[in-house]
Amino acid sequence: MRAITTDLGVAACIVKEKKILLVKESRGSKAGLWGMPKGAVDEGEAPAKAVLRELREECGIEGKVIGLIAVRERIENEIPGIFLAYSVKIKENEIKIDYNEISDYGWFLISDFKDINWISDAMESIAKSAIKGNLMEMTDYTKQKNNHYVVFS
Repeated sequence: MRAITTDLGVAACIVKEKKILLVKESRGSKAGLWGMPKGAVDEGEAPAKAVLRELREECGIEGKVIGLIAVRERIENEIPGIFLAYSVKIKENEIKIDYNEISDYGWFLISDFKDINWISDAMESIAKSAIKGNLMEMTDYTKQKNNHYVVFS
């Protein structure tokens, strides 16, 4: 197997009482649009760790990855792009958004989705899957392998 340049992104899907946490982007090409807390994976960082870092940075809350909701793949400018949407349980309810990245947040039912200005159709589809409970559970083999090693199935 050989390494290739890849655009790797992650999102945190947090569902409580059939509502999903969404955030409104405050800057960049997606400013004013809604989606789950998300971001890019840093070099040398495991994607499941990156999603928790992004959640902490954007919303000021800690979480635990419990599974994988969706995988989006694409090719843009001849570079593969992979986006992993994780199911995350949060430990506290008090959200403290970073206004440099996020301008607003809220908890939304599927019935609210038609009125949301989404980052993309794919983001809306992933949010629906999260609320419906579509989940590949995570098994962590890190201790046995002595390095980050998880399987979603």
